[in-house]
Parts: sequence; structure tokens; C-alpha cells
Amino acid sequence: MINEILNFVKPKRKILILTHNNPDPDTLGAAAGIKNILVKTFKKRCTIAYDGVIGRAENREMVKQCKIELHASRKLTFSRYDCIILVDTQPTAGNVYIPDKFFPDIVIDHHNFRIQTKNAKIYDVRPKYGSTSTIIGEYYKILGMELDKFTATALYYGIKTDTIGYGRSNSKIDLEMMGYILPFINLNKLAKIETPDLPRYHFKNIKKAIENSVVIEDLVFCNLDEVRNTDLIAETADVLLKIRDIKWTFVIGRVENMAYFSLRCKSSKKKVGSIALSIVKNLGTGGGHMKSAGGQIPLNGKTYSEICDTIKKRLLKKIGIKNPEEKSI
Repeated sequence: MINEILNFVKPKRKILILTHNNPDPDTLGAAAGIKNILVKTFKKRCTIAYDGVIGRAENREMVKQCKIELHASRKLTFSRYDCIILVDTQPTAGNVYIPDKFFPDIVIDHHNFRIQTKNAKIYDVRPKYGSTSTIIGEYYKILGMELDKFTATALYYGIKTDTIGYGRSNSKIDLEMMGYILPFINLNKLAKIETPDLPRYHFKNIKKAIENSVVIEDLVFCNLDEVRNTDLIAETADVLLKIRDIKWTFVIGRVENMAYFSLRCKSSKKKVGSIALSIVKNLGTGGGHMKSAGGQIPLNGKTYSEICDTIKKRLLKKIGIKNPEEKSI
């Protein structure tokens, strides 16, 4: 597939690489990785762009340590680019900014395949992979291209965050790719990424999360209400999943006129991405992996409270909780 991508890109002048909104390490690593391939192979002019914010301290440190140059997609003139590459998401997923009349030429992703992706000129979608950075790493291996320390560290961390730990799923190829990339990474940079100084609002959010959480059988349901950024929602879902005897965590919050949620499960048999998609039907968009998922719902005239109540009822029904007795943590 990488050779097909290279053949398509070769005659192009300017390449735009889009991450999903509020980018996480996997989409950042994948974007940096494909950019490096195109720059080294053809000396292409590549721009990586995103919409939203990079809120999580680890993610901001990753951008700094791996020297990933980023631009705000809403400030760019898309018509100046003759090739658009979308990484770690797909058209109509609801989590990427692309102006009307534009459509990605190339899509590289590991989430469940969306039918609209067929309209891309080239697509490489592998739902059995745990991360998109794994796919990009495989490109390097096929090409026999050596990884520099910045790209290697970005890809390694991208794979690790999407595949290791509760709420994550991985395949043999993900673990093998981590082993392949490991000799090229900079351990000092990785350590700085994984242990950044945390802002005070991080701890205020943890306090708020504990106060606003209820336990319903083996589920922790947390309504954060208004939050500073969407990364806090996903981060809270990961933290709460560490509670003993808990199998599910669902965290929802609001940023301006949009509700965002993260769903986690300790079991890989529950197909969490499908659950996320089903509970937002006719409300918004959602999806994810085997044990980790999320989504977004525009308020569109409804109150945030109404959205929370609807999603909560759908979630409880979907995961089989019939007697929703609520207890504090």
C-alpha cells in the first residue's frame, strides 16, 4: 500500500496531512511518520494540521520533544493543497475538520471501516490493528527506511498509548512493531513525554470527577459538565477504570455547544466501539476500538442535561444494567 501511496503523491506539489480533532498521540505519531516518509522520499512540502486543542500534558510534551510542527486547520486555505491525507480517522466520523467541497485523497486508519471512505482515491484501513502508528511503522519496514529519533519516538508513543493498558486493545503486529521501532527511539525524550509536569486544573478535574461519579453495578458513570478541554474527558475515563471491581467507565462533558464522551471497558469481548456508535444514533457520531471508544453530540437546541439523560439510559440498556441503583464511589 505504501508504494501505491508514493506513486500517487509523487506528482503532487503541496501535501496537507490532517489529524482528527483534539489530536492524541496515535494521530500525531502517524501524521509525523507519513510526513517524514514523503519529505525524505520526494522532498515534498507537507503541512500537518488539526482542529481543536491539544489539552493533555503528555500530548503537548510529545509535540515538543518530537518536534512535530502543527498548524490550525481552520486557518489554512485548503485549495492551495493538491493532496489531502487523513490519518487515524475517516470521512464522516465527525471528528475532523474538512471544509465543504473537499475530500481526502488518502485515508490511513485503524478504526472500523466507513462506507464513505471508499470515495477516497487510496485508503488503507485496518480495524484489526491497535493503532494507526503501527500501519505507518510498517511502511518504514517495507521501504527499508531508517527512522530518526524524533519520528521513532513519536510512532512508538503513538502505538503504546493506543494499545497498552486498560481500555486498550492490541494485536501481535502492534507489539512486534513496538519492538521494531524501539532501537531507534530516544529514551530520554520518551521519559519526558510520559512524566510531564501537570497543571493545577488536572488535579481539580480529578477532584470534580470523584465528586460527580456514581457507581451503577460494575459501571462508573461520571458527568463532568463543563470542561476545559476534551482530553480531560478521556483522561478521566482511563483513571476511573483503575477502580477495583469496575468493568466499565463512561465520562461525559461539555465544551461550548458540544457534548463529548469517552467509554472504556476492561473486557475485549464487548466491542465498545459498536456500543458507542449505537448510543449516539440520530444524535451525534461515535466509534472506537474493542475496549476504548468515544463520541461527540451537538446540543442543537437540546439542553446538555437532556443529552446526558438520553445517553445514560441508552448506555445502561446496551450494557445490560436493568436495576440502575446508584452509589457514590
